[in-house]
Amino acid sequence: MTQFEMTKCNKCGSEMLMGADICPACGQSQSRSSRSGSLYQPRMMLAAGLAAAVLLFFNWINPRTPQASHSASPPAASVPAR
Repeated sequence: MTQFEMTKCNKCGSEMLMGADICPACGQSQSRSSRSGSLYQPRMMLAAGLAAAVLLFFNWINPRTPQASHSASPPAASVPAR
């Protein structure tokens, strides 16, 4: 069974196939700029959220520690033992 991507008509709001130029319900032509096939589709938002969660998780289990530079710290002075 094949599943088709659906979108909504930007004139009447009825469901139609993604990429259709004319709405089958109202017959109005669809402009490409206002179609709901944008970046903010639920699948894209889910993928971005999962990627952010994975990055945060790996940063949490392996945090980066700042490297101590030798020029910033004063030289250690040795005190004679008595």
